Amino acid sequence: MRQSGKRGKMLKIERQNIISQQLSTQGFVLVPEMSSLLRCSEETIRRDLKEMEREGKLVRTHGGAYQAEKYDKTYPMELRKVQNHRTKEKFAEHALDYIKDNDMIMLDSSSTCLALAEAIVAHSMSITLITNSFAICRLCHENNTEINLICVGGAYRKRTSAFADPNTVDALKSYHADKSFISCPNLTIEFGLSDNHISEANVRKQMIIQSEKRFLLVDHEKFDVSANIPFDGLEKIDYLFTNQRLSPEWKKYAADHDITIEYIDG
Repeated sequence: MRQSGKRGKMLKIERQNIISQQLSTQGFVLVPEMSSLLRCSEETIRRDLKEMEREGKLVRTHGGAYQAEKYDKTYPMELRKVQNHRTKEKFAEHALDYIKDNDMIMLDSSSTCLALAEAIVAHSMSITLITNSFAICRLCHENNTEINLICVGGAYRKRTSAFADPNTVDALKSYHADKSFISCPNLTIEFGLSDNHISEANVRKQMIIQSEKRFLLVDHEKFDVSANIPFDGLEKIDYLFTNQRLSPEWKKYAADHDITIEYIDG
């Protein structure tokens, strides 16, 4: 029995060493993938991640964990894609009702807009699509779509699979889109839309400026929490898509600023 107990402790150490190696290599881990790799239950992996977080080795999030970067709280794209994935798909399907063939649209580098791009590709829509998202560009290229794709370049951010720097912002100024679709990490009535990285914030702000109609797609968890970099007032938004009923304060703010709220069942 003593030997079995000792072996059990070694297995935990081995698991956590492998988790640490994965974090060092790719910057994040996903619970299902680690469960399969280490041949243990997902609950065991979650316990390991919780313990490692207490020791300051990682930051847990829904579906996995990531290695925090200094001065940047942004989740890696791979983790954001698995969070509330069904809700993002429903947002995307709803947003399609506002996109017509021959539209010029802008999509940011959020995982929500990646879901929208997947829906556009699946429906074989003929549009001009402007984006700073490398993930969206790759999606369009690999599916050989008829989309007129414009990828605004700049410095590449692996964490968000996107281009974001002053060159990206300058490139956006060459276009005036019919519609822009963006998401953001957090929003409040007091500070408006906010982000965790200044370059990403500036790209989203410019997309709002360069478009005729602006759509904000955010799930309920993002409301009433401010990220570190406010980048625009919510009054600039024309349509707000979310998945739970908003408070009376939010409804009044939307009505006062002519923002159309649309609820999408998640």
